[in-house]
This record gives sequence, C-alpha cells and structure tokens, in this order.
Amino acid sequence: MSINFRANMMMTTAIIFAIYSVLWGLAPYDSINLPSGFILDISDWPIDNLSSSLDRNTKWLTSIAAGLLAAISIFLGGIVVPAIKENNKPILRTTVFAMVIWYIIDSVGSIASGVTSNAILNTLYLVLVLAPLMPNKNIKKN
Repeated sequence: MSINFRANMMMTTAIIFAIYSVLWGLAPYDSINLPSGFILDISDWPIDNLSSSLDRNTKWLTSIAAGLLAAISIFLGGIVVPAIKENNKPILRTTVFAMVIWYIIDSVGSIASGVTSNAILNTLYLVLVLAPLMPNKNIKKN
C-alpha cells in the first residue's frame, strides 16, 4: 500500500468520522434528531427505538461524544495524514496507542452495559483507523 493511498484512506476515514459526528450531534434537537436516533439504535441493535424520544442524559452524552469524534476526525485529517506522508513514527505509534485505548475502554464498557453490538461497530471503526497506519516494508513514495 503506497504512502499516498494510506494518506487518502486516512483522510477518507476522517471525513466519514466528521459526517458521523455531525449527524450524531443532532441528538439534542428534537425536530431534526432522527439521524442521531438511528445511529444510537444501530449501535444498540436491533433497530427498534426510532420512534422513541431521546432522554436528557442521552442527548447530553451524545453531544459530548459527537464533539469528541469531531475532534478526532480533525486530528486524523490534520495531524495523522501529514504524519503518514512524512512517515512520522512517533505520531503514528501514538495514534495507534490512543485508538487501541479508546477501543478497549469503549468496547469493554459497552459490553458491561449490555450493548455488545456497539463493541462490534467499534471494531469496524478501529480497522478504518489502523489499516492506513500499519507499517509497510515496501513503502512507495507515490
């Protein structure tokens, strides 16, 4: 996998996370929060609560989580993508470490809360971030 492909893959992941964070961040706004309700319902499979209104704590915690995800998307696009292009190993290693720590805390907490489906989705998100960070012995500059 070339450096440019890896960087483009990470930028695509950053954009996906940014879009996801905007949709997820709509939770507090009852008139337009269907996308965030759908995201929450997918995370806690099966889809069966779309018609339910979100409670105050869910709206609040979803706003916090959406803001953090937006920040992560900016870090991925603004710091990690250039680090991939420069083969900046300390930043790449730190990103791997940070994402694995997030994955463990979020997934173990999800499982402990009885929402195993979120841990499964976390695995997909982790792969999206880690795939472009994996070292390549045959790194091509183009």
